[in-house]
Amino acid sequence: MVPSYLTRSRLAWVALVMVIAGFALTFVTAVAGWPTWLVPVGYFMALVGAGLLFVGWLAWKSRR
Repeated sequence: MVPSYLTRSRLAWVALVMVIAGFALTFVTAVAGWPTWLVPVGYFMALVGAGLLFVGWLAWKSRR
């Protein structure tokens, strides 16, 4: 099996967790009745995670 970005990078896993946690925060906010200002925080967390995933992938591709 050829090593890939998702199998060899801890940064990729951290970024994926950030994306999932960000979207989960928006869902939990709506269901639990938490303050509405947490919705954009969750979306921003997911956006940062996606950006981190993309930048890490670019770095991985430039090294390989």
